[in-house]
Amino acid sequence: MSSRRIYKRQALTRLSIVTGIVIALNVLSSTFFTRLDLTADKRFTLTDSTRQLLREIDDVVFVKVYLQGDFPAGFKRLSKGTRELLDEFKVYGGDRIQYEFEDPLKGKNDQELRELLQDFAKKGLEPTNVQNNAGDEYSEKIIIPGAIVNYKGRQVAVNLLENTPGIAAQEALNNSIAHLEHKFSQAIESMALIRKPKLGFLRGHGELGNLATADLTTALSSFYDLEIVYADSVLAIEKEFKALIIAKPTRSFSEQDKFKIDQYLMNGGKILWLVEALQAELDTVVAKRSLLTVDYPLNLEDQLFRYGVRVNPGLILDLQCNPVPLLVSYEGTKPKFNLYPCYYFPVFTPGGNHAITQNIAAVTSQFTGSLDTLAVKGVTKTVLLASSDFSRIVFNPWLVDFKELKTRPDESLYNKKKLIVAVILEGTFPSVFTNRIPAEMMQTLTDSLKMPFKSNSSATAMIVVADGDVARNDINSQGQPLPLGYYRFTGEYFSNKDFLLNSIDYLTGYMQHIDTRSKTVKLRLLDTTKVKTERIYWQLLNTVLPICLLVAFGLIFNFIRIRKFGRQQMQNINIK
Repeated sequence: MSSRRIYKRQALTRLSIVTGIVIALNVLSSTFFTRLDLTADKRFTLTDSTRQLLREIDDVVFVKVYLQGDFPAGFKRLSKGTRELLDEFKVYGGDRIQYEFEDPLKGKNDQELRELLQDFAKKGLEPTNVQNNAGDEYSEKIIIPGAIVNYKGRQVAVNLLENTPGIAAQEALNNSIAHLEHKFSQAIESMALIRKPKLGFLRGHGELGNLATADLTTALSSFYDLEIVYADSVLAIEKEFKALIIAKPTRSFSEQDKFKIDQYLMNGGKILWLVEALQAELDTVVAKRSLLTVDYPLNLEDQLFRYGVRVNPGLILDLQCNPVPLLVSYEGTKPKFNLYPCYYFPVFTPGGNHAITQNIAAVTSQFTGSLDTLAVKGVTKTVLLASSDFSRIVFNPWLVDFKELKTRPDESLYNKKKLIVAVILEGTFPSVFTNRIPAEMMQTLTDSLKMPFKSNSSATAMIVVADGDVARNDINSQGQPLPLGYYRFTGEYFSNKDFLLNSIDYLTGYMQHIDTRSKTVKLRLLDTTKVKTERIYWQLLNTVLPICLLVAFGLIFNFIRIRKFGRQQMQNINIK
């Protein structure tokens, strides 16, 4: 058999094998669906809860995104990230996920533009003014970084841009891209809900008011039905509440109110306690220049002790802290302030692998207490927040004087480590009223509520935080609430809101919110200064070098070819 026929047969065999492999791979890929995400931060991987949500929707979800047009690079990243996410949604939701991008402001005159912006504002979309500095050119443009999600005749506005004071523009855009999945999935889920789960905010004991918790309640209201509960006005706290929030009480709890909270817990209710043992407020220190701490007469010590935690009557002083401005001199009639570290304002870095604190940044606080945990049968405890390795405790009464902050603290006193600030307790809890229930409360249970007294709870959970101010947002000079976690003296943003939202979602069982909220996308930015100074170098490297390599490859290839075939020709001539 000639060599030509053998070569031909081998070629056909190889072709048949390759064709068979390609066909087999196509059959397998159509039968077994899989996708590979090779990015380090898994930015193209949806959480399990989002995939499940998309598979379960039974009608068309139509998303109209208003991020089309000529934008700066950062907003192009946001637009591209949104498109990629919606494409990923289509993989799991199929034809039930539909979307379109448009530039709503294109071709509009001034009057039409004003009317359109007013219409968007009514829907809940916030316009932003983008300034573009490209070399010597400067331009401004109004854009709508948002989307409208429609499902079953309902619609929800989704603001794609995380517009948080104190956050650099590039970091804000990066956070926006990281939270796209959370925003869109929660929008779809909120429209799919027939009835929102209920959350109760306990009042009647000097708790934080509506304005102080405005940012937290706004964030919660998109998914939960919020209701204020006055314990002295109800016979019992309804079991329908998925969780009860007690945010910084300052007045005493009556035994009747404690009993209602206790029986709510015994019947499977979840509680978020934000409680402080000592009274110390920044406004008081500023007004009086100093203050002497006093106890909050909450009358909760025995109840929390019975559940497995004790709020200590002291303050944590921590060298890992936020600064405060202090007057140092006058320049003419103008006062001059410098920032000094304020160890009364600790900053807590979440640790451990608990779902609540995973992937969230530091949490800021003011005049924070500490907790001790106690052994209670059937109850497990997990620390969520703790002080740094350079902290101490001072006990009541303690004189708080900010003038001392100008003096360097004695670091040898700050020798306490990991003082507990927040803890989650899970399991079956004993009632604090076992063997001591007052007759009138028992009568209310049996006659009015037709309920038996429960001395032990069903499986449930509670979170105790030794600082109520973690839930307080500051108020600006116009009386409007600032974002929760925004520290006005430095312009820095902390993760108080994420910590509390995660805590509430964990207690209520909505883990899918935590999964998407905690997703991160790493920011990989070019060094703009280096780009400008080395621009020509990189341009030459990327244009001239490939050509030079191609020419060199051609010369070497021809040289080798001439040597190889030149020798063969010489050998053939010699044979002849």
